[in-house]
Amino acid sequence: MEEKKLNERESLELITRMIQETKNKLEVGDGNVLLIWGYVSVLTAILVYVLLLLAQTPQVNWLWFLIPLIGYPVMKREERKETGVKPRSSSYIDKVSAGIWKSVGIVACVFVAICMAFMFYGYNCWVLMFAYAFIIIGFGSIAQGIIIHEQSLTFGGLFSIAAGGVVASCAICDIPIYITWAIPLYILCFILMMIIPGHIINRKAKKLCRKN
Repeated sequence: MEEKKLNERESLELITRMIQETKNKLEVGDGNVLLIWGYVSVLTAILVYVLLLLAQTPQVNWLWFLIPLIGYPVMKREERKETGVKPRSSSYIDKVSAGIWKSVGIVACVFVAICMAFMFYGYNCWVLMFAYAFIIIGFGSIAQGIIIHEQSLTFGGLFSIAAGGVVASCAICDIPIYITWAIPLYILCFILMMIIPGHIINRKAKKLCRKN
């Protein structure tokens, strides 16, 4: 009987410690990955928007591939820099978060392959990637926000999914999707679900660091 009480107490202490570690796990720079992808996506969108207005040629849309071509190397360099400065153990929360964004990346590759296949047969379905950017990345933002208890991520993700629903509905109903409103909406979504949350997370981490 005594051994059972001891095990229950240990289990409660373990759960309490895990909850406390989750609350205090933020470190300076935790929002950098969001900021990298957010700024790269927004700056690329601005470049595409300006060139489409000036050149008015669909070939400009190939510049969207600058997002992964720039984003991945910059992100990897940031990860190596953080690891070199301060090695950190990977918690369960970290692994779940990494799994979410890895899944988002895999879906991106699948969608690109689908669009390429349709293009090979003379069909243009690249609007699928627009829906991906709004809905799938928005879902990743919501999931991340729930895991780390960051409301700005959840709100940004919800807004992006709603925007994606509008874009997808326009495509289904054959309503023209004009760059004059679609790309600015894309930019707004990435500001709300990546750039603003990234700065908020880093600011909270700095406050937590000063308290400790």
